[in-house]
Amino acid sequence: MSGWDPSGLTVYIDGSYVSGAEATVPIWDHGLLYGDGIFEGMRCFDGALFRPRDHVARLGRSARSLGLNMPLGPDELIEVICEVIRRSDLRDAHVRPMVTRGVGMPGIDPTRCPDQTLIVAAYPFPPLLGDAPIRLLTSSVVRKAPRSVGAHIKSLNYLDGVIAKRQANAAGMNDAIMLDGQGAVAECTGANVFAFFDGVLTTPTTRAALPGITRRTIIELAIEQGIPVEEREIYPMELYLADGAFITGSGAGVVAIAEIDGNPIPSSEHPLVQALRDGYRARTRDPRYVVPVYGG
Repeated sequence: MSGWDPSGLTVYIDGSYVSGAEATVPIWDHGLLYGDGIFEGMRCFDGALFRPRDHVARLGRSARSLGLNMPLGPDELIEVICEVIRRSDLRDAHVRPMVTRGVGMPGIDPTRCPDQTLIVAAYPFPPLLGDAPIRLLTSSVVRKAPRSVGAHIKSLNYLDGVIAKRQANAAGMNDAIMLDGQGAVAECTGANVFAFFDGVLTTPTTRAALPGITRRTIIELAIEQGIPVEEREIYPMELYLADGAFITGSGAGVVAIAEIDGNPIPSSEHPLVQALRDGYRARTRDPRYVVPVYGG
């Protein structure tokens, strides 16, 4: 990012708190060499972490799937995350705990790394795609899950999404919709997809899409508001007929979709899209779902 300045931030690396400007990863770390690692992206709003236990639990599932040892237990990790935020003097932030295979002799074999590396960073982060309705294209890049790494694993390797994002950038679009190996909609490059069809809130299955924490929150809110919810296969041209659509993610929040492949989507006019956006914002400040960083 142009102008990125991590000075003033604090990063946790394997038991030590270091300046964000001086935080480094060894070139022999297999997370760098091979993308052998996992991460979470969680949010701090108004000095409180939103659903941190759900994020840490998902990180643990990713770790088990890849045979990684978690260096800290859930409560210890949440406390480290809070300390990183406090030392960085942040109240609104994106937080990224990462576990890599660790340092070892080059080579794919994971047994070359005796100990895993734990890194936690927090930084100011405005909504990833802004607040205005976004324009999307359908990417030619196919999500490999579930034929390769399972979609439930939030791994350090996002090359599929990076290539699709380059396509979107080149076309002057905000982001890209990615399909799975069956030609059904999976997700965007880093966010889940929702659409309204005849009053039913519909979202792709998690066969090739990350089971997002924001996605879960939206489904819960819809059920609470009496909105029918359906998880099923959605094919690209179905989205052209949506009564309203939006994407969700910890980095993006809830963002309405204005256009897909040149087809206008009346999302900004759909009352339930706005109702769910408002509900999400309220939920991120609800004491039942947050852990205060600064006490309380």
